[in-house]
Amino acid sequence: MKLIFGCPTYGPTESRANRTMRAAIMHAAANGHEWLGDASPERQKHDAARNNVVQSVIHDEANADASVFWCDSDVILPVEAITRLASWERDFITGIYFQREKPYWPLIANYNPHGGKDRAGSMQWVGKWPENALAPIDGCGFGCVLTSVRMLRAIEAPWFEFRKFSEDFDFCMKAREKGYQLYVDTGVLCGHLREPEEVTFDTYREAHPELFGGDDGSVRSGAA
Repeated sequence: MKLIFGCPTYGPTESRANRTMRAAIMHAAANGHEWLGDASPERQKHDAARNNVVQSVIHDEANADASVFWCDSDVILPVEAITRLASWERDFITGIYFQREKPYWPLIANYNPHGGKDRAGSMQWVGKWPENALAPIDGCGFGCVLTSVRMLRAIEAPWFEFRKFSEDFDFCMKAREKGYQLYVDTGVLCGHLREPEEVTFDTYREAHPELFGGDDGSVRSGAA
């Protein structure tokens, strides 16, 4: 797969996150994926930064069959993260990372058309998921996401804007309106930096013992 790197930064970059990004990039290259370049913008607001990434890649025919790997500058990637996501050959696929504050929900969600204070629907966090599987979702944060350039071209500008949820979850809604199915690779579990320690799957599990005490002893169960 041909890949383009896109890492918007909103403040000082985190050296630990940078190291894991470089390791994941090299792992993908060593496993046969071709890197076409880096489309990361300079420090800008969330929606502007992401829109500038899209704008910089969709008009070049050399990128027609490529995908953009999106990563936030405070996300800790597993070394195989990009390689795993690319191996599924999907138009949209994400890994899992977690809120930095309690209750540390994983930033993957399904849409409830009957939820929300305005009764116009809401995103509801996926609390449990099948282990090491490809699972459908309706939305996610953009801390560890792979999107095809083909899909980005199919969505009208502005690609990222604050309409109902956030710029990244609203993009997910636009993608679904165009008929694209979104997926999560539940084996790609990332960290999310904060002080003094990063938030990981273990942080989430310890905060929600009610979700992880099944009779079968499984750690991750149920369906997304």
